[in-house]
Amino acid sequence: MKFDCIEPDDFISSVQRINPEIDHEILKQACLYARKAHKGQTRKSGEQFLIHPVNVSFILATMNMDTPSLVAGLLHDVLEDTEYQRKDIINTFGDEIAQLVDGVTKIEKYTYKSSDKRQKLQAENYRKLLISITKDIRIIIIKLADRLHNMRTLEFLNENKRLRIARETMDIYAPLANRFGLAKIQWELEDLSFKILHPLEYRKIVKLVTLKKHEREGYLNRIKNNFRKILTDNKIKGEISGRSKHFYSIYRKNKIKGIKLDEILDLMGLRIIVESIEDCYKILGIIQTKFSYLENSFKDYIAKAKSNNYSSLHIIVLDKRNHKIEVQIRTKEMHLIAEEGIAAHWQYKELNYRKFFNRKGEVIIDKVQNSFDKQLIWIRSLLQNQKSFDSLSFLDSLKLNLYPDIIVVRTPENEYIKLRKHSTPLDFAFKVHSEVGFHCIGALINGKHKTIRAELKSGDVVKILTSPQAKPSRDWIKILKSAKARQKVRSHFRMVDLQEDVQLGKELFYKRIRKLPVKFKHEQDIIKLARSLKYNDLRTFFAELGKGSLDFQEIKDVLFPEEKDLLIDKIKETEEKPDKISEFSTSFPGKVSISLEDIENVMVRFAKCCNPRPGDPILGYTTRGRGITIHRENCRNPGFRNLMRKEPERISRVSWIIKKRISDSD
Repeated sequence: MKFDCIEPDDFISSVQRINPEIDHEILKQACLYARKAHKGQTRKSGEQFLIHPVNVSFILATMNMDTPSLVAGLLHDVLEDTEYQRKDIINTFGDEIAQLVDGVTKIEKYTYKSSDKRQKLQAENYRKLLISITKDIRIIIIKLADRLHNMRTLEFLNENKRLRIARETMDIYAPLANRFGLAKIQWELEDLSFKILHPLEYRKIVKLVTLKKHEREGYLNRIKNNFRKILTDNKIKGEISGRSKHFYSIYRKNKIKGIKLDEILDLMGLRIIVESIEDCYKILGIIQTKFSYLENSFKDYIAKAKSNNYSSLHIIVLDKRNHKIEVQIRTKEMHLIAEEGIAAHWQYKELNYRKFFNRKGEVIIDKVQNSFDKQLIWIRSLLQNQKSFDSLSFLDSLKLNLYPDIIVVRTPENEYIKLRKHSTPLDFAFKVHSEVGFHCIGALINGKHKTIRAELKSGDVVKILTSPQAKPSRDWIKILKSAKARQKVRSHFRMVDLQEDVQLGKELFYKRIRKLPVKFKHEQDIIKLARSLKYNDLRTFFAELGKGSLDFQEIKDVLFPEEKDLLIDKIKETEEKPDKISEFSTSFPGKVSISLEDIENVMVRFAKCCNPRPGDPILGYTTRGRGITIHRENCRNPGFRNLMRKEPERISRVSWIIKKRISDSD
């Protein structure tokens, strides 16, 4: 992975190229201030320390953050690593920048050798960080930029420290970036952490992606042109771009969802940005008529946005060669929130960029502001709910609450349980233990009695009520949100059904076998019989017999093969000679014939075993060398039923052709 590393002497000119609107005079002043404050300090790489704050500020510049944010990025380590104090920053740069710097600063350094003490201190730092964010949400953006540059230069630390920082980044900082809609920061943090935590898997994926790069890019360009034509033909204004997956998302889909690497890498990504929500659904409808698509792939995050306010339409379509193309459709406003999250709020406030206006000149900031407000509400709610927790409990709760698609509930013993959204006490019970789940009869939620169907919310305290006599219901499969729990219930009932089939099969076998002139003295004799019918064990043999997949006549055919031949001959003997349809004419006036696949006047014979009459539902059985024999559909002749099952290709659906007889008077 390659990154732009800015030297202090090039910093101001680099920022000017990105954003001429920034107050470059105050930026120069801050740069000189940081240089003086960190004079003589070096990083583990041996570089002057100033390299770090300069690059943190440059990352903020690439995110189009405002002037105070960039200044705070330059000064963010001054209070922690130098003799300067908060009042010094206030005197030089004012209260606003001093508050930003103070919010990013840690409580204190990790000076404890004990892992437990370090975790407690870490938890307090996160608590302080969240409190600071409620005062000014820019603090989290600066903090994430700080972490991002540290992750880019992590190779200069020892292995234990690298692993600890990478794990912390994956557990806290990447989810924080996701929570606040900072997608690009999130993806890079995940990839950098992935590289350290799983180096072999990382190198494997990088190699595969590199090998397919040129092939994918050429194909993607052709696909983009096809979609541009669709927009043009339907007079829809929009932009189309390709999307590349980051390495960790490929790894996660491979490991968690079980999708093969080749299938993930073959999945192309397109993003279509249009003018309005109406256009989003319009282009979706057009795509669905022009392409085949995977039914379960459609996701409507416009109707219901994600917890981080991400909105878009998703669908996976197939081209003529069955290549999969993942298409995202969104408006400009949605794209702004998806790509830049809460950073968009500060871009608009400071810079009044043109990208905040649509083609009609209308401001599209409302949704950006709503997204910003919701994140503040989430932080305040989280802090309010965790007031009484100790440091380590707070840290656990924070980690779990950062994931938008889960809820976090507690046991009465204050243990945290992570569940999917909309989970029930039943999901909670199976998460605790399978036996608790199987005997669950209800729950106490925050001290109140609730049924197993009640929906849980984050922060609920749940106590499961059980009974030794309780048994699971098949309805539970519809209630449970956890795929793992549903699988346990399905497995339970498969076992129950199997036991019932085995028992029924045993009873049927011994009841019918007593009537035959054959004795089974040892179990081994029955096993031998089962194997002759291609069943490897008695359990399967009895189960197949119990559920009707194995007919007892088949067992008799194996035990008495000579009787099978006699039975077939007997069926043949009961068939009448052809061309005897006229026998019905006395009881059924009119001309009667048989139609086979719309072919009339087929030469047939009628079976005496069931004596089919005109109007009866009938089947035709092709007898070798003797034409077609007509049986009733419900013919009870065991030999015929057995032949139907063993030789279905010789059974034809036939129908009566009855034409009214023309009277002499006509």
